[in-house]
Amino acid sequence: MKSKNKLLNLLTIEEKAALIEGNDSWNTNGVPRLDIPKLFLTDGPHGLRKVRTVSGGFGISDNAHSTAFPTSVTVASSWNPEHARRMGEAIAEECIAEEVDVLLAPGVNIKRSPLCGRNFEYYSEDPLISGDFGTAFVQGVQSKGVGCSVKHFAANSNENYRFVGNSVVDERALREIYLRAFESVVKKAKPYTVMCSYNQLNGTFASQNQLLLSSLLRDEWGFDGVVMTDWGATCDRVEGVLAGCDLDMPGGVWHNRKSIIEGTLSGRLPISKLDQSVERILTLVDRCASKKSKANGDILEAHAQLSCEIAKEGAVLLKNDGTLPLSGKEKLLVVGEMFEKMRYQGAGSSLINPPRVITPKNAFDERGIPYIYEKGFRCFYTDRDFALEQAALDAAKEADTILFFGGLSDFEESEGFDREHMVMGDNQTKLLDALIATGKKVVLVLFTGAPVELPFFDRLSSMLNMYLPGMYGGEAAAALLYGEVTPSGKLAESWPMSARDTSCYADYNLSAVSQYYESIYVGYRFYDKAGTKLRFPFGFGLSYSSFHYSNLSIKQHGNEITVMIDVTNNGNFSGSEIVQLYVRNNKSKVFKADKELRAFRKEFLAVGETQTIEMKFDQSDLSYWNVKEQRWVLENGSYEIAVAASAADIRLTAQININGGEEAVTPYSDEILAAYDVPPLRIPSVFADLTGHTDRGTKPEPALSLESSLFEFKRSLMGRLLFASVMYVIQKDYKKALAMPDSLERDTRLKNSHFVVKMMPYNSIRSMCMSSGGKFTYQTAIGFVELANGNLIRGLKTLLKKEKPLPLPGE
Repeated sequence: MKSKNKLLNLLTIEEKAALIEGNDSWNTNGVPRLDIPKLFLTDGPHGLRKVRTVSGGFGISDNAHSTAFPTSVTVASSWNPEHARRMGEAIAEECIAEEVDVLLAPGVNIKRSPLCGRNFEYYSEDPLISGDFGTAFVQGVQSKGVGCSVKHFAANSNENYRFVGNSVVDERALREIYLRAFESVVKKAKPYTVMCSYNQLNGTFASQNQLLLSSLLRDEWGFDGVVMTDWGATCDRVEGVLAGCDLDMPGGVWHNRKSIIEGTLSGRLPISKLDQSVERILTLVDRCASKKSKANGDILEAHAQLSCEIAKEGAVLLKNDGTLPLSGKEKLLVVGEMFEKMRYQGAGSSLINPPRVITPKNAFDERGIPYIYEKGFRCFYTDRDFALEQAALDAAKEADTILFFGGLSDFEESEGFDREHMVMGDNQTKLLDALIATGKKVVLVLFTGAPVELPFFDRLSSMLNMYLPGMYGGEAAAALLYGEVTPSGKLAESWPMSARDTSCYADYNLSAVSQYYESIYVGYRFYDKAGTKLRFPFGFGLSYSSFHYSNLSIKQHGNEITVMIDVTNNGNFSGSEIVQLYVRNNKSKVFKADKELRAFRKEFLAVGETQTIEMKFDQSDLSYWNVKEQRWVLENGSYEIAVAASAADIRLTAQININGGEEAVTPYSDEILAAYDVPPLRIPSVFADLTGHTDRGTKPEPALSLESSLFEFKRSLMGRLLFASVMYVIQKDYKKALAMPDSLERDTRLKNSHFVVKMMPYNSIRSMCMSSGGKFTYQTAIGFVELANGNLIRGLKTLLKKEKPLPLPGE
């Protein structure tokens, strides 16, 4: 390929406009006459998801086989970023084999609420963990010459309103919480691309947000790659390019191409800005065109074994009265259809179609473990089956130990919609209560992507949380239950007792406007300071062994602070311990969390072994963002180093003094300081002053628009007809999946098509157009809006007007 400067001079405006948009759902456009190749981009964070047949931006039900790795929530609970790196390398090898250039991963959004349906796809509520794991993953993928797209930039914390929502966030919370992981990944891993989210941030769509895409990402953080939209996130295409959004995906929308061409000719879009985006695309092509070597041998089986290794380290033992590990001598009853139909990944755009799954049943049978099995419940349904329940209770009479395999199904938790509560289905909770009432030992093996309520927890004997463990998760579960491996995972998120206890409950998903009224008090930063009773604290996880901490020492050399402690395995099992380093904040002129995670380390120790663990952080990490002075401020004062086994289990402490900082004037009024001295439980009256934004968006618009969700169209007769016609079309895939014979392939297609059915009512008409690959044209979208608003003649004229077909480069 010729030099970028030479190509820019040779390209026509039409070709330049084509180069900065996608084609055929998953490709970029190439320019054959200039030997500029197209690129292939595809999902996802937990494995390569490549469609076999193209059917629009949300056509995801028919995917080629690839390794289904544990989801990000599982990977992060290993507290071992090396797993993310190795996983990234493995997925990149599969990308190379399938001729994929850019992987749409990782997701590093912060878990604001456990109700977010996509939480399984994100790492943590803490930006340090999210940033470290995201950085390792990107470095792993890109070490093989495959690009990454870090997503979803930014403040994308719910699914119900992701297409139409407005996240109203104060600048300090943005900087310290929601942007911190993105900043870390961009600076340390230098991803080839960043993907902007659907939502608005403080009133401006992310796809055309100058602050996000240029001021922060490029000017301040030094990002030199391509910014692309999420599939269908484009709003005004010219405004997007001006703001720094280069690539419109999935593309194929003539209106957007025409806007670029006409904007350039009219002067609204300076040719220099267009060339800037084109040059970034050409740079991406260069980066992805480097020679990549294919791995030898059966990479899928090797990668499946890696996924099993990660699942073992990511599982979290949450309770144990000594029942675990099992000896093999128990009179064992196994209950729950997830024993044979394990939930191994979350549904949506990241759900992988693996060539094989090892369920717990497969793993038990391979080991020759004797057991009685009763389904007890059907995992694809929440209705109770009393015959199945009774059969399980009858079988319990002959058992002394009961293993219950349960959790959430993909129809309760998925991309595309949020959960309304944290409750598990009655079909499981009622049966669990009845089984516990028999007086037998009951062990819960949980498969879920996010916290759930556990009203029966105190009466359980043991509980092993597998999260979503990937394709060989059943092998991992069996190895952990029988002590072949010692559990070593810890929670990278807090588990509240119920959704009512969460920091954002007073406003979460109540309207399209999300008021992040809790500010910096997210996750354990909220629970610590509010004194909330939790089911499990952040960083919690048990082991079959036990670990003793001693000999804390601290060194300050320049700006670097080094903390060392001795950790001894004083239990009866070899295993790994995760040591967490928190810093308790100084008495400040601004409101702060009680303490914050600043470093962590995971180490394996044999029985009786002692190791010296060293952790480091920079004192600048203790800075806060001063919104008045627009800079990071490190305050002088006394801070406490807290070495801990979890956020609620601090083992050793010591004081450090910061003298090289400053005494900055507080940027807050007395009213704001008073309102946020402790975390607010409802929206404070000063929230608008804190953010500078007053739009609360509680009233629906009087007329429907391109930004209205499909569900809102049910307000009018014509709108209801549109709603019904769209839902009829997308439900066809779901019905086809239902009609398939029982198989892993059927389950995968059923989950994926259900995701689209649940997501579509929340989609905006504009995003439907932008994600359709040109099938649902912009003109058609406007026509439908007119019809739904009762403007029949104008709507019909718009629909009947012929629209110029979209030409490809070289035509």
